[in-house]
Amino acid sequence: MEALRDFFYDKAVNKILDVGTGTGSFIEILKEAFNGAVIVGVDPDGNALSEARKKSPDILFQKGSAEDLPFGDNTFDMVSLSMALHHLQKVKKGLKELKRVVKPDGWIIINELFSDNLSPAQEVHKMFHHFRSKIDRLNGVSHRETFRKEEIFQIVRQAGISVQFFFEHKKNTDVAKDVGAVANLTESMATMLETIKGMPEYDELYPKIDEFREKAQRFGFQPATTVVIVGKKQHPIHGAAS
Repeated sequence: MEALRDFFYDKAVNKILDVGTGTGSFIEILKEAFNGAVIVGVDPDGNALSEARKKSPDILFQKGSAEDLPFGDNTFDMVSLSMALHHLQKVKKGLKELKRVVKPDGWIIINELFSDNLSPAQEVHKMFHHFRSKIDRLNGVSHRETFRKEEIFQIVRQAGISVQFFFEHKKNTDVAKDVGAVANLTESMATMLETIKGMPEYDELYPKIDEFREKAQRFGFQPATTVVIVGKKQHPIHGAAS
């Protein structure tokens, strides 16, 4: 994310916490943008953390939830939450925790996909995501559907985070062009569906797999656009860029 690197080129960031790090995908971006910074990743999913450690053995990963971070107050120069806002069980509490562990003049980054103004290929991705999120919820896993872009800004501002800068990030890769990609995605959906077999929602969701296959073959499958928000706690807005 060149815009992120450019914004911080003259700002000192030495210690970063990536919350909801999953398999560590956003950490690769942080390592590039903040070369030399100490980065810590935290996530409640032990299996995801195992994958993250394989990909980035130089990074410290720790188990923990966003709503109850295992770190002291004012510990980090920056705290990031990437593609995880819609996974928070208690959004207000989670963002309050981010503010607690970041230093008074530190930075908070929220990177989140949004559901509006998408291309047809991105709408296919949204369909896949909403299918997965519904099944997760039926299995007792916290997983909301995609927020609208303005909703994300409202959530951030209501949490007492002032927006200093933001930009949109879009991947132009069409996953469906890869050989076997659509088949793999539909197979993944079928596997997810089996976890709720016997529930009334099973028959409701079953046709969605064929619908997804048809749309993916017709329009493609492109990741939804994300909005990257750079903020501070208890600071006035100095302007933003799109």
